[in-house]
Amino acid sequence: MDTQFTIWQASAAAALLLLVALYGRGWRRLHRALPTLATGARLVALSGALLALTLALVWPLPIWSNYLLTLRSLQKVLIAMVAAPLLWLSCPVQTIAWGLRGPARRALVALHRGRDPLSRGARALTRPLFCWFAFLGAFLFWHDPQAVPFMVGTSWFHFVAPWLLLGAALLFWWHVVDTGPRLHTRLPAWVLIVYVIAVEIPNMVAGVTIAFSGAPLYGYYATLHAQGRALLPLTAITDQMTGGAIVWVFGSLVYIGSIVAVLHRLFRRDGSTAPHPLAGWDANEKFIAPGLEQRVVQNRLRNIDLSHH
Repeated sequence: MDTQFTIWQASAAAALLLLVALYGRGWRRLHRALPTLATGARLVALSGALLALTLALVWPLPIWSNYLLTLRSLQKVLIAMVAAPLLWLSCPVQTIAWGLRGPARRALVALHRGRDPLSRGARALTRPLFCWFAFLGAFLFWHDPQAVPFMVGTSWFHFVAPWLLLGAALLFWWHVVDTGPRLHTRLPAWVLIVYVIAVEIPNMVAGVTIAFSGAPLYGYYATLHAQGRALLPLTAITDQMTGGAIVWVFGSLVYIGSIVAVLHRLFRRDGSTAPHPLAGWDANEKFIAPGLEQRVVQNRLRNIDLSHH
C-alpha cells in the first residue's frame, strides 16, 4: 500500500508541478505582450484549482477518503466542482501555448483554431451531449454503493478513479465556462442553463438520498465504523449524512451560481444590463382613458393645422 501510494502521489505531484511550470512561463510571456489577458484573476483561479487538486489527488484525501465517506465526498467536490471550473477560468490552453515553442506550440494553436486532425478528434469527444453523459455517468458511478468497494482501499482503481472524474468534469465545464479551445459553436444561454440544471437535479437527488437515508448505504464504511477504524468518532449514519450534505449543498451552490454567471455573461455580451424601453411607450394613445380616444385625433389634427400656418 505504501509503495503504491507513493508512486501515485509522486505522479500526481509531478503532473501539477509541470502544469505550474508551463502555465507560469506562458503567463509571463503573455503578460508582457497582452497584460489585459494575462491577469492576476487568472493566476488566482489557477492557484485555487491547484490547491483543490493537491488536496484531492496528492495529500491527504487520497488516503483519508478510505476511512470516511465525508472525506470521499469532499474529494469529489474539490475535483468536480472546484478544480475543474477554476482550471478553465485560468484559460490554461491559450496561456500555456504562449510559453511553448516548436511543434508543441503549433499543436496547441491548431487545437484552439480547430484546423488539424487532432482538433477534429477532440471535436468528436467534446460534443456537449457526450460531455454531459460522461460527467453524469462519472458522477453517478462515484456514488454507486455497488461500485464504491472497487474505488477504495488498496485497489489501483482507487487512485485512477479521481483522475477519470477530473477528466469528465473538465469536459462538462468546458462548455459552461467557455474559455477553452473553440471547437464547437457557442451554446445558447438557455441551452447552457438546461445543461447545468440537468446535472444539478441528479446531484441534489443523490445528496438528499445519501444524507437522509436511515440505513447505511455503503457497507465498506459501515464496517470501518463498526470496527472503530474511522478517522473521527462518528457513527456510520452521521458520516453518511455529512457526506450527502456536502454533495447536496455545495453542489447546488456551484451549479446555481453557474446559471447566474451564464445569465450575467449573456447580458454583458448583448449589452442588455440596462432596461431598454420600447419606442413610443409614452404615446398619448397608450394612456388615454376609454371613451376619450377622439380627443387624441382632434389634438393631432390641430397640431397639423398649426404646422401648416
